[in-house]
Amino acid sequence: MFIARRPQDDRLVERLDPGYWHPAYDAILAECATPLAPLGEFITHITYGAIVTGQRAPAAPEGPALIGQGALLASGVDLDGLARVPADSPWGIERARVQPGDLLIARSGAGSLEKNRLAVYHEDTPAVVDCFVDLVRLQGIEPDFAAAFLRTRFGWAQIHRLLNGVGPANLSFDEIRSLRVPVVDNQIQQRFAVRHADEVLPLHRARRFDEAKHAVRAIVGELEGWLST
Repeated sequence: MFIARRPQDDRLVERLDPGYWHPAYDAILAECATPLAPLGEFITHITYGAIVTGQRAPAAPEGPALIGQGALLASGVDLDGLARVPADSPWGIERARVQPGDLLIARSGAGSLEKNRLAVYHEDTPAVVDCFVDLVRLQGIEPDFAAAFLRTRFGWAQIHRLLNGVGPANLSFDEIRSLRVPVVDNQIQQRFAVRHADEVLPLHRARRFDEAKHAVRAIVGELEGWLST
């Protein structure tokens, strides 16, 4: 018996889950009036924290803070109460050390990634990410602008689409690189980054997190409206 084989699009081979192909995702992104480019074009470093099994991280009061998913708030990273680990321990590996301006994204989980939990690090305190957080270092795009975009319906639709599978919610490095972000003048990016610095960070550092969250939503709403025109 002769069986004709129909060539298939590479993406179709990779994504056999029907939800991924729902036309609503393309319809949402089509409403963005600004050209988009892959986030990967702006990524200079991407990693996650060390995976250490069978051991408990030793305490080191003067060591770097260990950032987990729970520390990622809409307004920034909450370092209060985080464990600190020895800088020369397996948990304090160099590649996972955080710098100001790094975008931190929850790697997996219904309670974190599926709630679009991400934050930009704005502190001077030495820190590292744990194995459940992705560290994304950017160049050529304002991190707070990128983070705000990923919180708009245009950004979230892309993330939600990638999570629409049969396995546990998880974003791979390639999927993070594939997320498309707006290509706009630096002046526009700075406008939203300055708003975050002026309107959100003071509330975040005062631990007025509910007010800070509302301020973030206002910025995201303005960005979403600007991108739709």
